[in-house]
Amino acid sequence: MQRWSECAAKQPDMAEAGRALLSPCHVGLGSLATVRKDGGPRVPPVCPVIAHGGLAVFIGHHSPQVHDLRRDGRFALHALPHPEVDDEFSVSGRAR
Repeated sequence: MQRWSECAAKQPDMAEAGRALLSPCHVGLGSLATVRKDGGPRVPPVCPVIAHGGLAVFIGHHSPQVHDLRRDGRFALHALPHPEVDDEFSVSGRAR
């Protein structure tokens, strides 16, 4: 799995577009999809943060998504649309 900084080094234009959509003021808003125990999706809003070369998402310690990610680390994160930007951004992988 690559850190945000590694992806940004390889594709700086895409990383900058993603940063602008995910965290326009260092804290943005997005949708984080995880896999529930029954296999269905769970997709609530979250606050992604890009800092120290990584991408982090703040989720409450007792959130059902924390249990989803501990059981099955797969996720997809999609930046919510911005009214002034005609673009979208998503990333997927396994949470650590």
